[in-house]
Amino acid sequence: MSAIQLRRMVWFVAALIFAAALSPGLAAEPSGGAPGLTLVVTDPLAAPLSCPCVKGYAQRDYTQLAAHLEKSLGRPVKTLFSESIGKAVGTIGKGEAARADIVIGKRSVVVAQAEATERPLTPVADLTDMKNSTLQRGLVVVRGNDPATGIADLAHHRVILGKAESAEKHAAARALFAAAGITISAEGPFAEACSDGAEEVIKAPSDAQPVATVISSYAQPLLEGCGTIQRGDLKVVAETAEVPFITAFVASSLDEPTRQRILDALLAVRHDPLLRLALETKRGFVPLDAQMPLEPGEPKKSEGSGATPAGGAAVPAAIGNGDWPQWRGEQRDGLVAWLPATLPEKKNVRWKQVLFSEGLGGVAVAGDRVVVGDRDGTDQEDLFHGLDRATGERVWTLRYPAAGKLDYGNSPRATPLLHEGRAYLLGAFGHLHCVRLADGQEIWKRHLREDFSAHDELVWGACSSPLVVDGRLIVNPGAPEASLVALDPATGAVIWRTAGAPPAFASLVVGELAGRRQLVGFDKVSCGGWELATGERLWSLVPRVAGDFNVPTPVLLGNRVAVFSENNGARLIGFDAAGAASVVATQASLVPDMHTPVATAGRVYAVHRGKIHCLAAADLTPLWTQADRSLKGHASIIASADRVLLLTAAGELILLDAAADRFAPLARHKLFAREVSLHAHPAVADRSIYVRGPGSLLCVSLEEAPLASIPSGG
Repeated sequence: MSAIQLRRMVWFVAALIFAAALSPGLAAEPSGGAPGLTLVVTDPLAAPLSCPCVKGYAQRDYTQLAAHLEKSLGRPVKTLFSESIGKAVGTIGKGEAARADIVIGKRSVVVAQAEATERPLTPVADLTDMKNSTLQRGLVVVRGNDPATGIADLAHHRVILGKAESAEKHAAARALFAAAGITISAEGPFAEACSDGAEEVIKAPSDAQPVATVISSYAQPLLEGCGTIQRGDLKVVAETAEVPFITAFVASSLDEPTRQRILDALLAVRHDPLLRLALETKRGFVPLDAQMPLEPGEPKKSEGSGATPAGGAAVPAAIGNGDWPQWRGEQRDGLVAWLPATLPEKKNVRWKQVLFSEGLGGVAVAGDRVVVGDRDGTDQEDLFHGLDRATGERVWTLRYPAAGKLDYGNSPRATPLLHEGRAYLLGAFGHLHCVRLADGQEIWKRHLREDFSAHDELVWGACSSPLVVDGRLIVNPGAPEASLVALDPATGAVIWRTAGAPPAFASLVVGELAGRRQLVGFDKVSCGGWELATGERLWSLVPRVAGDFNVPTPVLLGNRVAVFSENNGARLIGFDAAGAASVVATQASLVPDMHTPVATAGRVYAVHRGKIHCLAAADLTPLWTQADRSLKGHASIIASADRVLLLTAAGELILLDAAADRFAPLARHKLFAREVSLHAHPAVADRSIYVRGPGSLLCVSLEEAPLASIPSGG
């Protein structure tokens, strides 16, 4: 037995032991609740199926994904690791008990194994790698000193392909050789693994027929890292067309709602930077049509043809973003599925609508409506406008008296919340209206300060944006007996109220911390968590230095929370098994007083005091910091898995590579010819950004190609 075969056997046995340890009693259904699910992982880059030879590579921790699925689905998820679906389920019994509900592995291999075991599986999503690709290819290699330099030079070589189930080493390789006029025998030879083929090439006698083989592109770093080959032993002379790599499948026998929930949970991985790090993925899972694979033998597309844009993300023209229905987007994290590879050279304004004030409140987009708060010309009334999403035409306006005097003007601060056909609109003085999203007709209204006896001084007004979660509309009047309140979204009736401190200006988020789903946010004096069902205070942290304004929204980082303030800097909060909170890391150099940072690509991006900061999400360690002339004052940040987009107070868009090791803008674009000072958070929906400028709302395309010109609304 060769050293290579021995190493592979050791790792395979370890994988079986690991799988067995993770999967006791899998055949039994859990008592009560929904039945458990089985996750079978055949991904060759999973930690139990690979070896730790290359730091940070081929050590994907799917146990963390299983934990995420359990939380998202509310069902136990058992994880099995194996090179074969049949071998995996064979370790846990027969029949229903041996089912594979979710399978993640090389697409072509899973398809072949599913057919062989008569196991109907449906592909639902692809996993991106750290370069944001869902594809791989085969590499045609020869001995390092072989005179061959291209595929045409291999006509007289003994060619070893991979097994038929490995598309990159078989079907795609056959197509490549066929295009060069080289016939490969259907009888083989075939290599079971990349290491086997590489060993054949290296050990072939120098006076015998030269040998070529095909190895997987993902395996190339491992062959050198594990010592199977030494640098220079092999030479790549050709590459096959790209084929899909790691795909998630669900059992076709599962009901449609369950399959959809599994898909939603997989797609939600993109919002968790620590989980993405664990899975060695840049953008998490993406729908199957998010990156169209080439068929074997199809020539690779050139730049600009709809393949990978210059500079990064492999995102075709069909990919865009959905709604932006509330503060900081769908998940309140400032993340979107798509940002462009670069910014248009010329500003492409889809539409422009006049507003009566500059305003501070953010923009919300859902269905066919865009909703934004405003203030009338006399500064005595709040206005909220419902605009047509496609044209910007004003469809409805809600107006009501709201006299008073606040610092930084009197217009609404909270971003509208658009949910299930309703719009929840909160003014700076505490007026809360629920209206129909389609036509603005009032459904119910309340006054948060008057109804709940909140008497603290309104310096900046009611700023925290309402939140709907688990059938409850969460608001924070900040009254002594009603610090937080849950209302019935349909009627405005009180579900629960909890005593506490006056309100903060930051908005609340929902996270799962220490195994408990909860509200996370601030009151005037502390950060904490609250039980969703009752409002009970679960934990509280009072900062070392008192007097923070508590404006930035907390940022969820897996099972931790990052908070930011002007007196106490950046703090990373962790939790023990009992749910007790403590500060586990700090970064005193980052002290934003208004701006909320964003987390993507395992990093936290923030702006303050004329500088952009890039921190490691795991421990807030500074990765780099850079001053820039445009970063004076406030900034809003939106991010995708591979891009970071800044909107500065001066109205300039700055696009960055999320994985860059320094501040090197991919593109910059000024949206306004004259000097402006922006504070309202923009919305990013479809392929456009909605920016509140001085006296107007702009919908600006983020695509290079100009869209059809649409007249401004009146």
